[in-house]
Amino acid sequence: MSAKTDYTAEEWAAILAAPYLAGLLIVVSDPNLGFFGEIGALSQAMSSTVTGSQNDLLKAVASDAVSPENQEAVKPKLEVLQPEKDPAVLIESLAEEVVRAAEIVTAKSAEDGAAYRKWLVYLAERTAEGSKEGGFLGINAVRVSEKESQALDQLRTALGVSAG
Repeated sequence: MSAKTDYTAEEWAAILAAPYLAGLLIVVSDPNLGFFGEIGALSQAMSSTVTGSQNDLLKAVASDAVSPENQEAVKPKLEVLQPEKDPAVLIESLAEEVVRAAEIVTAKSAEDGAAYRKWLVYLAERTAEGSKEGGFLGINAVRVSEKESQALDQLRTALGVSAG
């Protein structure tokens, strides 16, 4: 098991940013007005980790990530979000940053690394389920669009986490 004190400030910033990047990967995969609900679902899933997780590192990450004073540490990591990028390139860039953070955690603790990778996928899944996609006035809408499903699969593969 690892703790916040096992990481440098730069490593911790990457670890704190990755949950946001995992959620944003989903948002940019199929941009629409539902992104408000998706961001809200990401925030709610992160907040529930603070009280609901059995893993101390995940609790620490979630607690710090939602804390306003730590937002400054996360901002530089969000620079990967460049609107002029092709969406596929942007998704790949986001996935690379998320994987890099997971590798940092795994290097300190294989157990925490596995939990962190699964948590990042969980956050992305909750983000994808945060709003209905397509349809007309909600009719024939789906919880997760095809593009979001593809982005989730890409993230799962990159992190080595199986579906379910």
